[in-house]
Amino acid sequence: MKAAVYHGPRDIRVEELPVPAIADDEVLVRVLACGISGADLHLYRLGMFEALGRPVEGGRVMGHELAGEIAAVGASVRDFKPGDRIAGLSLGRAGLGGGFAEYAAVRLTARGPFHLPAEVSFEEGATLEPLATSIHAVDLARPGRGETVVVLGAGTIGLGCLQMIRATSDCRVIVVDASPWRLAIAQPLGAESVVDLTATDPVEAVIELTGGAKPLERFQVRSGNADAVIDCAGAQASPDQGLRMLKQANARLVLVALFERPPTLDFNQVVRKQVTVQGSWGWTGDDFRRGIELVAGGRVDRKPLISHQFSLAETPRAFAILDRPEAALKVLVKP
Repeated sequence: MKAAVYHGPRDIRVEELPVPAIADDEVLVRVLACGISGADLHLYRLGMFEALGRPVEGGRVMGHELAGEIAAVGASVRDFKPGDRIAGLSLGRAGLGGGFAEYAAVRLTARGPFHLPAEVSFEEGATLEPLATSIHAVDLARPGRGETVVVLGAGTIGLGCLQMIRATSDCRVIVVDASPWRLAIAQPLGAESVVDLTATDPVEAVIELTGGAKPLERFQVRSGNADAVIDCAGAQASPDQGLRMLKQANARLVLVALFERPPTLDFNQVVRKQVTVQGSWGWTGDDFRRGIELVAGGRVDRKPLISHQFSLAETPRAFAILDRPEAALKVLVKP
């Protein structure tokens, strides 16, 4: 089979590999669509965090946001059969497990794979894993009726948070990003206001959009009035900006993004405002199933988030385009 093999930062080569053998608790998936995730992009740029810039000996097949058809099942598998449509998480057995290949070996766990209804295309199925991440983050942010939620970063996760809030909550959403193109996508998805951080101070803009400044005594800072901020940007300044956008008492800052550089956060503000800072990591099986239900039921439309689709042979170009956030949003590889 053909596979896109990662060898080091910005070094992806399409090569011939053997079709992976499957264990008793695995299924072999014929991959029909696989999204490039934020983690894939970090690896592509840097070689990930604990081994920045180091090549991977022998190469590695990335890609975990996959959708496809079951080609074969292991001896102990009972819930899937050849021909079933699935979406889920490729656990990526070393060298052969990722979804940027014609076939992927996927182990059955509580985190999938999941049956994909006929109403959901394979392309949409490849966006369900990041949607589950967005669902998990929104649940932690606990948006309430009439509240204001600020989403920092209008990438796939941030726009997924917007979609989840719009589908399940009656509250106001403000989206902040550096890309006018991405902000233009956020508006028809339901953002009441958008802020271009390249054109204005995002903190000041959100403060004005939420009713003006509320000075904090003894701290000489301007405080906003947002009830919750979900940081999907992962910029050095974004957590501290989100903190300053929040109101005093009972506000929530949820951190979803991974940070390529250590972020800043003024913990005096955390103490003085009595706000909650919550990390959001991944998703649960229930989050993924909710995502399937939302898309299958027409309450969330993932198609506007898919900006590019490439063949497996074009995988190096797909990564290069996604490396320019002003040019791409969700990029799919279709083996």
